[in-house]
Amino acid sequence: MEVLLPLRTYLQQLYQERFDRLVLFGSQARGMAHFGSDVDVLIVLHDPIDESEELYRTSPFVAQLCLDHNLLVSRLFMSTSRYEAENSPLLRNIRSEGVVI
Repeated sequence: MEVLLPLRTYLQQLYQERFDRLVLFGSQARGMAHFGSDVDVLIVLHDPIDESEELYRTSPFVAQLCLDHNLLVSRLFMSTSRYEAENSPLLRNIRSEGVVI
């Protein structure tokens, strides 16, 4: 998916050593997406993070990316410690079906 590499590059430049990983999950990762499906991504950053601040901070770039590619990118931010420790149904699903970009 052509939108993921520019997103990863942007995140690596923005966060530098704080960037841990970018994971595609949901229907796109499972190969079950249809026309109009969004692109679900988990952005994992080394501690500490403020999820709402990170959404705000990345919104201009992601909005332009969405317009350029005519799709919706849904972002979820999480700290590395939370990603490694939490065992919620969502994270179990991301770990089993997600694709690290």
